[in-house]
Amino acid sequence: MEDCGTLGDLAQQSERACDVMIISDDDDDVQQADVKQADTTDSDDDVFEDVPGADTAEDNDEDSDDDVFEDAPQVRNTEGFADDSDDSMPELGTIEVTVGDDTEPRKRRAVVTHRARLVRRSHHKAHLIVHLLSTQLLNHICTQPSTLALCLSLIPVYVVDRIQQHLVPNRREIRRDWASADLHYFLSSFQALKFKHKRGRGLDVEQGFWEFVETRVATRAWHEPMLLVGMLRVLAFDARLCVGIRTPELKVTVKESVEIERMYKSDVSWTGQVQGTDICRAEELNNGPTELNKDDQKWWRDSVPQYWCEVFDQVSEQWLTINAHTGTIERPTQLASGGKRGPCAFPYILGIDSSGSVVDITRRYTRDFVNNTRKRRLESSRNVQDSVWWAEWIKRWEREHTERDIHEAAEMARRTERNTMPRNIKDFASNPYYVLLRNLTQHEMVAPNSPVVGTIRGECVYLRTHVQKVCSRMAWRRTGRTVKDQEQPIKHTTTMRKGVECVSEMYGLWQTQVVCPEPVVHGQVPRNEYGNVDLFVPEMLPHGGTHVRDPGARSMCKELDIDCADAVVGFEFRRGATVPVLDGVVIATESRDMLLDALREERRIAIVAARAAAETRAVQRWRRLLIALRVRAEIDSTFASRSSRSTTTFTTPNTTFY
Repeated sequence: MEDCGTLGDLAQQSERACDVMIISDDDDDVQQADVKQADTTDSDDDVFEDVPGADTAEDNDEDSDDDVFEDAPQVRNTEGFADDSDDSMPELGTIEVTVGDDTEPRKRRAVVTHRARLVRRSHHKAHLIVHLLSTQLLNHICTQPSTLALCLSLIPVYVVDRIQQHLVPNRREIRRDWASADLHYFLSSFQALKFKHKRGRGLDVEQGFWEFVETRVATRAWHEPMLLVGMLRVLAFDARLCVGIRTPELKVTVKESVEIERMYKSDVSWTGQVQGTDICRAEELNNGPTELNKDDQKWWRDSVPQYWCEVFDQVSEQWLTINAHTGTIERPTQLASGGKRGPCAFPYILGIDSSGSVVDITRRYTRDFVNNTRKRRLESSRNVQDSVWWAEWIKRWEREHTERDIHEAAEMARRTERNTMPRNIKDFASNPYYVLLRNLTQHEMVAPNSPVVGTIRGECVYLRTHVQKVCSRMAWRRTGRTVKDQEQPIKHTTTMRKGVECVSEMYGLWQTQVVCPEPVVHGQVPRNEYGNVDLFVPEMLPHGGTHVRDPGARSMCKELDIDCADAVVGFEFRRGATVPVLDGVVIATESRDMLLDALREERRIAIVAARAAAETRAVQRWRRLLIALRVRAEIDSTFASRSSRSTTTFTTPNTTFY
């Protein structure tokens, strides 16, 4: 029976020996993976010897029905098992597991870098500056006396005589009742000047303009507008030279970011191009001496011009837009969009008058400034400095606002507000006039009883002016306000603090009132639960108290036995926690003079003590210097002669030794 039991154990161990051991690198846990048992009946080459004692087990099985033993299953002989008939336990083979990362390193996904955004914004600003300065140069040429005389020579005599009859005496201004008629009369004569177009030869700006006037062949996009502006100004019309500026998109794609990074690392200058625009085609047309074909002539006449003219109409008190290529008055939105009901082709449109002052007139030339054009301008940037950069830059060329300028700005503002309702839900997030409830932050909400001005896909649209700020009790207290009694929170927000979810109660401005601090009574300063005085705003100073902002005020109050409390003027984040910012103390007003006198006396004593200490240090240093000089003199007088007598000189052909 003992031998039979040993055979059974050997059979089970033989089955387990065919399993594969999988060793984990992390927790050293060993898992067993089952392997299918090999089929031994189909192969005659596999030879296995009977397990010793097997016959004895079969004989005993016939004699006794109580003892049941199973034959050990036959398996293929694998590496690691001995092919012998020894009764001992077969040796297990060694399994080697190699853990390593044979795969290639995973490449990082390309993203838009901060450097790429910075380069694009700088490129955007450079385009604005260059176009503005170049247009200023063109406008300066139009105001030169020689240019005005040249323009006057091209105007028919009958047109000049008629306009001179309608001038106001002693003033270079056309009478109000004849201004509009004379303008149309002049434009009809301007259209009679048949200009041709030809590819330019890269001449100087002023030289090219003079050649254009002589030959009446326009080689640049600004030749005809400059001539029209010069003619209108010489005829006493108030005319502007307008320019549309196309700038690189502020949004940077991943492909562009990778290209910028590659060129930055390789130290290659990158200029960038505004591709797919009329400017690029205009530059192509301006290269070469040949004349334009019919397709290019049609594009020159029908495309969106980059330069045009504006003239002020005294009758309607509005600025009229004149296309210099056709000599006709057009609607601003139609000219800037190429005659289609599409978006404005230029994110920036500037007008420069005869005095050189610059006005941003983009709002008059776009149908949807807020939802379309504004997104391509610097005003849409989240960076505060970039959002106000253009407004500050253009102020350098602004003049003092006249009544006409104020009227023009108000008209463009009304036009912008009238056409600002977005058509897409995503445009409400950045819209300054309308808002959806989904776009509100945790500290914003629509005021109660606010009217609904529209709906989009079932969502209510509210005015941005009806959005109110909501804060917690402590946040309102930091602004000098406190929540009224018996006011219920109008909103609840959830925040995480140290891994714990906290619910904050929010209140609106209409639920608060100005803080009324407790007064100082009998020289005792009222305190909060922390023993301080909240002084976030000057209005929170207790009545009858004085704020003394001196570093040594607290210690002096203790010496003089004056009741005081630290003034908390704010909070700051330090070492992972919010700590109060203390600035001076609050005391009773009747103790103010005594405290200030004591502080001045203490400061005077400190100054005297510091001066005395400085004099003492100076005397000690002089004494040390004089002693050192005396010792040096005694040493020199005592040992100088002795050292000179004991010195022996040894001379060699090339060297002298002492």
